[in-house]
Amino acid sequence: MKQTFAVLAALAVSTLVACGGIEAVEPQEELGQESSALVSCSTECTTGPSLSCWGTTCSASNNHYVQCDGNYQYCPTTPPPPLDCSLSREACVNVLGLACAPSGSTRKCCIEDMPTGNCQCMHNGQWMCTIPVEDP
Repeated sequence: MKQTFAVLAALAVSTLVACGGIEAVEPQEELGQESSALVSCSTECTTGPSLSCWGTTCSASNNHYVQCDGNYQYCPTTPPPPLDCSLSREACVNVLGLACAPSGSTRKCCIEDMPTGNCQCMHNGQWMCTIPVEDP
């Protein structure tokens, strides 16, 4: 009887293994999560417009450079030429809405033959100009 029981037990175990009834349970690994945030850096340039950029990493050195994700932008080494208000392309009304880059850079524009307007390159890649208003 013991032999019959041993044969039946061996047959049952081999059937379970063959049908996938006995499996080793492996521990579940936790899924890794990665997150990143955009950061912004900017610098003022005495010889030209300010510089700025966005990325996951950035650094800046005033009056030298700005760097985002390994891409450098350098301040110009010579100042831009003076604004020529006799040219219509320098008028604030003609600069407003034009394409620009990089975002955050600035420039002057002319109001009635005076270089008193300021424009900034917005995130949408267009110039937005402000005009100083004098108190009456």
